[in-house]
Amino acid sequence: MNEKILRMLDNNAEYYPYKLAQQFPHILEKIAIMWDSPEFDSYLNRFMLDKREHPRQGFPAEVASEILRLSILHSKLFNTTSNNAWTDASNIKID
Repeated sequence: MNEKILRMLDNNAEYYPYKLAQQFPHILEKIAIMWDSPEFDSYLNRFMLDKREHPRQGFPAEVASEILRLSILHSKLFNTTSNNAWTDASNIKID
């Protein structure tokens, strides 16, 4: 478990993205770098709104859930109300 990422999650291991860390460590590292930046939502939106010529395969369900949970947690912690690709899932309770 990455201590920097755990601190980013207010030391709550319940929200730690184990599958993301295992399968896509480069994405988790980028999330950690951008965590409290204004570009955070835009970075996550890139995964939902693919505009490349060849479509992506997509994330496994467990990884997608972890990314969604991180997005919602970020919005709650930083009180962001940006209208992003994850908005429809904002009724998911993470408390």
